[in-house]
Amino acid sequence: MMPAAFQTYQAAFTAHLRQPVIHAKPAGVDSKRISIYREIVFNNFVASVSTCFPVLLSILGKRRFGKLVRQCFSSQQFKSPLFQDIAGSFVDFLQSLKSPEIPDYTAQLAHYEWIELVLSRQIETKAAALPAALIAEAGALLHCEVELPAVHQLLQYDFAVHQLSRKRRAISPVATYLLVYRDPDFRIRFIQLNAVTFQLLQQLQTHTKTSEAHLQDLAQSLPHLDPESVIRFGLQTLYTLYQQQALRTDGRVATSNQQSF
Repeated sequence: MMPAAFQTYQAAFTAHLRQPVIHAKPAGVDSKRISIYREIVFNNFVASVSTCFPVLLSILGKRRFGKLVRQCFSSQQFKSPLFQDIAGSFVDFLQSLKSPEIPDYTAQLAHYEWIELVLSRQIETKAAALPAALIAEAGALLHCEVELPAVHQLLQYDFAVHQLSRKRRAISPVATYLLVYRDPDFRIRFIQLNAVTFQLLQQLQTHTKTSEAHLQDLAQSLPHLDPESVIRFGLQTLYTLYQQQALRTDGRVATSNQQSF
């Protein structure tokens, strides 16, 4: 086949796979063989999606979930030929979908479940410098430069998606903040945050500073709160995150004027 003719054939073939009722099979293709091929392709698609979204599947049930997968399969323009990238396309599809047949939190729950796959596959381009010794107390962290793990996501949702399950399907909207990160053992871990801690970690995303500098910036942005309290409780929060391997530092002190709380 000439290139143009092949592209035309390919477009007709894939259109039929997606929407066989609307698009007839290309001329010369055996009906039985393409029927089998359609089933194989779609079943692989369903398997790829179902594996990544077990909670959403359990909430919606096989029928409603399967209907969404079929809609995605028929309508999405897939940018990658890899089955492992299908889950991301399903998330994109749900984020653009408006339907009274599914809960309002559907797209956000799907994104929450998908992010674990994203971080597990992400390549870390910047290795953390190893500290000389573990930091034994919160005060010692104050003058160290701190940062989030290289592989992480700060997430903000309108629903507490991490609390959803087959037994808990009905929840009211509530602002929800999460830190998702990959620890040194390559485990994906989730931590729920409050709004102030979320703001503090957003600062860590954009600037590399000492804990003290970050906490002073945070206190200035919250003039209705006592600055000393913000710094004291903020430092303890950072140290707790450090103990959970959600914060890293090379242990170097940026100034000689140390103090402890």
